Amino acid sequence: MTLKNSKSHINRIKVRYSEVDCQKIVYNSHYLTYYDISLSEMLDSLFDQSRYVSETNNDFHTVGVEMNFKKPAELNDNLEVYTSIKKIGNSSIKFFQEIYKSETNDLLNEAYITWVNTDQSTMKSASLPNKIKNKLNSYLID
Repeated sequence: MTLKNSKSHINRIKVRYSEVDCQKIVYNSHYLTYYDISLSEMLDSLFDQSRYVSETNNDFHTVGVEMNFKKPAELNDNLEVYTSIKKIGNSSIKFFQEIYKSETNDLLNEAYITWVNTDQSTMKSASLPNKIKNKLNSYLID
């Protein structure tokens, strides 16, 4: 499946020197940073995350990641990170993300990331408010 022709948020990132190893390819942990930045950018396009946290005392916690490496990203590559939502549960969101070299169909990495909406007082899962679910639906894919 490709996210290029689906309801996806696109975030652009340039690979910097501090993100590569001695072979000048992206060190694998940085892909998770790219995904996290892109998830945050997508949510910022839908609602004010800081306000959500302060008004509800809820926040999102990563509870699962499955990442699949395809090809390396290299120093100074311009990347496009596509972010969509696979599933919206009662308290969880399952994201699907892909990273491509900009303006190509070269898939470099893909990931499924699961977040849980968590009450910060009890550190237990909490139902996602319907108004947030409705906003997330704009990036929900089959």
